[in-house]
Amino acid sequence: MKAKGSITIMLCLTLTIMTALVAAGFHSVQNASARAVAAGGADAALYSLFGEYDRDLLEHYELFFLDGAYGGNRMKLGKITDRITYGMEKVLETDLMKTSVKQCGLTAYCLATDSGGESFKRQAAAWTRDSLGSQAVSRLLKQAKGDSETVRVLEEKGEKLREREDLEEYDRMLEEYQEAETGETERAEDETMPIPGDENPIEILRKVKKMGVLGLVVPDSGDISEKQAEVSEFLSRRSLNQGLGNSRGRPEDAGVSETLLYQEYVLKKMGNYSEPCREGDLSYQLEYILAGQDSDQENLRKVVQRLLLIREGANYAAIYADPVKRGQAATLGLTLASAAGIPAGQQLAETLVILCWAYGESLLDVRDLLAGGRVPLVKSQGQWKLSLNNLPHILELLREEGGTGTEGMEYQGYLRVLLYLSLEKEDTEVYRCMDMVENVMRKTEGKGGFRLDQCLESAEAELTLIGPRGQEWSLIRSYGYDMKGE
Repeated sequence: MKAKGSITIMLCLTLTIMTALVAAGFHSVQNASARAVAAGGADAALYSLFGEYDRDLLEHYELFFLDGAYGGNRMKLGKITDRITYGMEKVLETDLMKTSVKQCGLTAYCLATDSGGESFKRQAAAWTRDSLGSQAVSRLLKQAKGDSETVRVLEEKGEKLREREDLEEYDRMLEEYQEAETGETERAEDETMPIPGDENPIEILRKVKKMGVLGLVVPDSGDISEKQAEVSEFLSRRSLNQGLGNSRGRPEDAGVSETLLYQEYVLKKMGNYSEPCREGDLSYQLEYILAGQDSDQENLRKVVQRLLLIREGANYAAIYADPVKRGQAATLGLTLASAAGIPAGQQLAETLVILCWAYGESLLDVRDLLAGGRVPLVKSQGQWKLSLNNLPHILELLREEGGTGTEGMEYQGYLRVLLYLSLEKEDTEVYRCMDMVENVMRKTEGKGGFRLDQCLESAEAELTLIGPRGQEWSLIRSYGYDMKGE
């Protein structure tokens, strides 16, 4: 007898539903797998893109940036998106889900020069932190704060001393006396005659002030670099490319410590008078960062003038605090005023003697710094160089060999404090540092058009993808040199 089979309508409906559910589940898994592969592919593509960082920039300055111009003179955003697409397609070639890239575009990117050079500064600070360690950083921060406050006060004091009109008032009193003497008989033979100009510290000050300051503190002018640069082409002087959006935020721990770390980076990577850079258009790069002039000589002159102000403020205060030196200055002031016939100007003459003495000592201090010696911010009595009797011979003393000081800060130490005092102008300082980096990089073969405002530190890309069943979706991923793919 032949068996008969049958199926109910309920069972058919159940099987249909189950088949649909299995198919839907398969499609869901397929879509999820495609999206996961696409996300991983996007991360890999961005990682590969930023793996093309500029090797020369890393070798010279320990900085990671992607040259968005790829050696050219203009940003090539199309090439960047092509590189991301290419990297993505390489990953998707092995994708069994048959996913493809429809289009790719940059929704944000950060350049080295954006936000006052924030990414440049952050990378420089990170390199210093890794090099020095946390303990050294804390020690530097404490020392820099103390020294900078002292230098700030001394520089302000030096500026006030320069603004004083003591010499003009002394000249006015002397002129009034000479006018009163006009038409009278010659002085009696026993009357005190004025001190000769070559022994009068006030007249010496007049003479020295008219001389070039670099010629005084650098006896051999042949040691000064004569390099000049076309600063109009520098990054800080031109209109810069701007990044798109803001793909990076300011670190939570950014602040004074980061700025100090950045400045330590500048001290280690930039040339100065003591250790010139041989590669760029300017050898005294630190002096340029502080002064911003177009020649080594002018930048050095500006820095020397600031050092003289600092030393004048310190030395003037030291003389006033020393009873012996004050007594010597008072005696000579009385002698000068009496010899000039203006006894009422004794106090003024004493002040001028102290100013001359402080200036002469300051010239010797700066001469020693430039010669490789050390000078303490505040001197003790035993560290004083110039006696009042030797003040008339200051020009001869300046021609002697310097650099004998062994206590206090060296030239680079003073530069460190001057950099620290530039906190309120940090954007200018950072841009000038980037001027020097860019200038040196342009001397590298094949990099004549290198521009830091074309160098990417991070980017965010949006990709439109086509899935295995023709569906489209968008994917946004970002990557940078000290962040993870997102």
